[in-house]
Amino acid sequence: MTGFSKALALSSAACLVMCVSPPLAVISAIIWGITLLLGGNFLGRGQLFLILGLNLLLLFGVAGNSILFLLLIFGLPSFIMGLQLATQKGYYELQIWGMLSAILLVSLYLGMAFYYSDPYYKIIPEQINRNVEESIKIVEDSGMLQFYQQQGLSQEELKTELTAIYYWAYRHLAAWYYLEAMLAVFVVLRLGAYVCRRNGLVILEHRPYSDEIMPWPVAWVVIAGLALWLWGQGQNTNWYYVGSNLLMTAMPITLYYGIATLVYLWQRISVLARRLWSIALILTILIFPLPAIISVGLLGLFDSLLEYRGREPKKEE
Repeated sequence: MTGFSKALALSSAACLVMCVSPPLAVISAIIWGITLLLGGNFLGRGQLFLILGLNLLLLFGVAGNSILFLLLIFGLPSFIMGLQLATQKGYYELQIWGMLSAILLVSLYLGMAFYYSDPYYKIIPEQINRNVEESIKIVEDSGMLQFYQQQGLSQEELKTELTAIYYWAYRHLAAWYYLEAMLAVFVVLRLGAYVCRRNGLVILEHRPYSDEIMPWPVAWVVIAGLALWLWGQGQNTNWYYVGSNLLMTAMPITLYYGIATLVYLWQRISVLARRLWSIALILTILIFPLPAIISVGLLGLFDSLLEYRGREPKKEE
């Protein structure tokens, strides 16, 4: 069996599972994405386009538009990364192309959804009320309602709190979609690199986790989000929610690279200092979890601006 036949069979099988088995849809979508990604190294661009075209015919023929979001966050970004891999681009260049394509595709998806349904003011309040009623019923059936009432929280107050939570979650749907898309690209690329390493392929090589630095444009996303959030605070304007969505999208990224910076600094201190810092870090997380999370995120943010790793060799010289 040729490389083209193997890639076509594997991608088609993954697409079919995505269509007929929703519980396995994400796992099969990851396999599909890895196949398209690595196909760029073994197949020509024409063959890769043909595989994607046949996959799309299978997907829309069996599942219709219900599979669209998985296509946007797994299929097309992986295909674009595969095209870049065919031109001998490296891991981090592929990561940039994959992230940018996923963000643009999700933006297009959200823009079309908001434009045609106007969900903020028409459909969603009814859905939120229905979700709140269902949640209240679950709380009643589980016996937790009596516990809340003993704590001084009435059913109406609980309903108000749940409504506020649902509205908050809905107002930040965009952030959740962007995070899903970026996580999909990250997982496909990491697992693709793992498959290559296991098979002795000298492609998709990346730096150790402790040496990774956050791309500096993310810092400007945080700055813009913070500015809009502060500007609209107390007014609940659209700009306020744009800023909070930007901050929510950037927060896991800064945390990821903040932890990488912690690991980098951890490797360069003595054993005694590690023990002391371990105790201090554990106590801080237990007593002040939110400030600890913010501090780690800021560490990753400033690492991209100050480049701690770049300064160390100069000090040694």
